[in-house]
Amino acid sequence: MGKQKVQSWLRIAAVLIAAAALIGTGAVLAQISIPATEPGGEVIESKASFDSYLDAGIVIPENGLDASGEPFVIPQGIAPDDNPVKGVERTNETGATSAPTQIFHYYTVSGATLRGRTSTTEYAYDGVGCTHVTAGVGTGLILNTEAILPDEAIIKFLRVYYRDTNAAAGVEGYITRYAPGVSTADLVHVGSTDAFAGGYGFVVSAEITQTVNNIANAYTLIGWPDALGPTLQICGLRIAYYLPQNNLAFLPTISSR
Repeated sequence: MGKQKVQSWLRIAAVLIAAAALIGTGAVLAQISIPATEPGGEVIESKASFDSYLDAGIVIPENGLDASGEPFVIPQGIAPDDNPVKGVERTNETGATSAPTQIFHYYTVSGATLRGRTSTTEYAYDGVGCTHVTAGVGTGLILNTEAILPDEAIIKFLRVYYRDTNAAAGVEGYITRYAPGVSTADLVHVGSTDAFAGGYGFVVSAEITQTVNNIANAYTLIGWPDALGPTLQICGLRIAYYLPQNNLAFLPTISSR
């Protein structure tokens, strides 16, 4: 009888441990989930691929100079959304990658051009293109502007420029697509990490492939600080894209008589 009781308690303990593990996993997933910019919206891509200040635990000197007094240069390869010089491969945080045959074109906005998405959002300009939010809650912290891209261009990366001196929060960026009055989707998201407080930097999203359809959709760039105040400044947003195939250079057809 005693043996049966022990086995019974062991089974109960195993069930409780499994349940606790599931609850714990759910809590972690909830903490790392990326919020959508619209109620009921979805974030299609959220994994970061390259951060200018976080690779290899690099700490940027406060004065921006190295030990010899020269401007500090981050010792890393070319960001995946940059056009490299001839003979240099693109790199990401895992190593070298092959450069594509097409070259990137860019659409860039500064934080100075962003504006509140809602009438309750208030913001202030900090200089050198950077802006922070002074009043707003939740999605009321969102600053946005239009993203004007050629029809049928192929969106590949989002880069977010920021000034983050807040070790408890970060600065987020989104490319968001709207079918006006019908639906919305956040095509890509990337931002500085909550634990980062190193100052100026940029972060590049994972690679995506989204073809621009200006007939059906409108596109916006969104900057979304996690908290109010000048410790979280949005300094710019940049889209790297490929031109439409029909816009690429081609040789004219020559016929002989």
